[in-house]
Amino acid sequence: MLLFNLITKQKEIAAIDYWEMGILDLKISYFGDEVSLCIEDYHNKEKYWEVKFLVCAKVEYSNDALDIQWRKDQYVKNMTRGELHHHGQEISLQIYEENPDFVKCIFDIGLLQMTIVCRDIQIEHLDLKDAHFFWQDNDVL
Repeated sequence: MLLFNLITKQKEIAAIDYWEMGILDLKISYFGDEVSLCIEDYHNKEKYWEVKFLVCAKVEYSNDALDIQWRKDQYVKNMTRGELHHHGQEISLQIYEENPDFVKCIFDIGLLQMTIVCRDIQIEHLDLKDAHFFWQDNDVL
């Protein structure tokens, strides 16, 4: 049994109003057990949304690294905020067919598409002033 109501959680994610909003960061932690997606807040520029996918059984993604014409030899970790072109396109949830205690999450953030199979999803609305994203170090150089 899922730890949350799937329809309610999909509505909570939609309420973030993430479409075309900048993605501030994506982190995979604890050997893939947790994935964190940080999204700009359209309505409050002093805040951001963090969507955490927890107890992850599967994490798969594809990105733009193979596109040599676009990326050239640039490392994402060295990019500034203006060079990042990741924006919210779609986040969808469905019951994972192989185990109904898990949810399959599919999201598209432009240059990166990801599928996650996880047990729980948490959404937090956080203060931007307390956050640190990798690109902030590059913006001051």
